[in-house]
Amino acid sequence: MKRNIIILSLLSFLFLFFIGCDFNNTDEELLKEVKAIEELNNKYANWYLTTDDYIKKVKEVAKFTKEFYENRLYEGQLIITYDPAWVLFPEAINMVKGKNTALFTEEELKKLRDIIKPAKTEVEVQISKVYNEGGNKYIFSKGKAVTTYKGYTIYNYYLRKYTFVKEEKEWKIKRIDTELDGGTRVQEKKATFRGEPVEFLIKFNPLQSD
Repeated sequence: MKRNIIILSLLSFLFLFFIGCDFNNTDEELLKEVKAIEELNNKYANWYLTTDDYIKKVKEVAKFTKEFYENRLYEGQLIITYDPAWVLFPEAINMVKGKNTALFTEEELKKLRDIIKPAKTEVEVQISKVYNEGGNKYIFSKGKAVTTYKGYTIYNYYLRKYTFVKEEKEWKIKRIDTELDGGTRVQEKKATFRGEPVEFLIKFNPLQSD
């Protein structure tokens, strides 16, 4: 009898252990997806990817709900990002002013990168732990891009909230909410969840990631 109790206890422990491992692995996969999106988004923001290439690559590294795919407004959430400091260069202003940069070709993007190359831009991105509420999962990211050129300093900050829902037995991104701020004197945005500061676990430079 005692042996049966021990065996049942051991089986229960192993069952809970593997459930826990699956949960942790799932969260780890979601964090990897967000990190991959952040890397691509910052390369897109700094003129290294056309809009079509960017969206195509994002859909290769992350899973999205059917609603996200079917609603163009949701897909548009992917291209909400900051602009590097092209306003510091008259030639770049002439090239960008009055145009939709989301439609720029690879050749136009390369020309724009060459124009703003003398400026130094440092980018830092942080990603939070996974939060759970109401059957959904949430991951936050925040980015800071600081551009300096001939005594000028321009700051760009953003804060993102990724919402994951369960669809077809998988966690998929339903929406991405982004807040942007920028200028010469801007404070970094603060993120909270349930009234408490968000805990950020990962920090990296998305322009230097492999």
